Amino acid sequence: MRTFIAFTMTLCLLGGAWLLRGPAFFWPDRFDPSQGVFLDGLSAQLLGAGLLTIATLGAMVIARAARGVRGAATRGWQVRYFLLILIALGLVSAAFSLGERGPNPDWRPPGATADPM
Repeated sequence: MRTFIAFTMTLCLLGGAWLLRGPAFFWPDRFDPSQGVFLDGLSAQLLGAGLLTIATLGAMVIARAARGVRGAATRGWQVRYFLLILIALGLVSAAFSLGERGPNPDWRPPGATADPM
C-alpha cells in the first residue's frame, strides 16, 4: 500500500508542478473523446494546486505510518486531514467548473486523415 501511495504522490507532485505553470490542455470526456473540458491558465493552475494538496495528504499518511503510531489519529490530525481533503476537492472542482466545455479541436474519427485536402 505504501508503494501505491508513494507512486500516486510522485505523479501528483510532477503533474501538479507542471500544471502550476498554467499550460493549456484538453481533458477528454470518458465516453466521448470528441467532447471534454479545455483547461488553461487559472483552471490548469487550480488543478495543479489540487494535485499538490493530494500529494500533501499522502505525505501526512506516510509520515504517520513511519512513526509507527497505532490506533486512531489525534483529533487535530483528523481535522487537518479532513480540511485538506475539502481543499483538494474544492480546487479540482473549481478547475473543471472554470474550464471551457466543448469539442476537442484535435479529434478526428478513427481512420480519418490529418489533412482533408
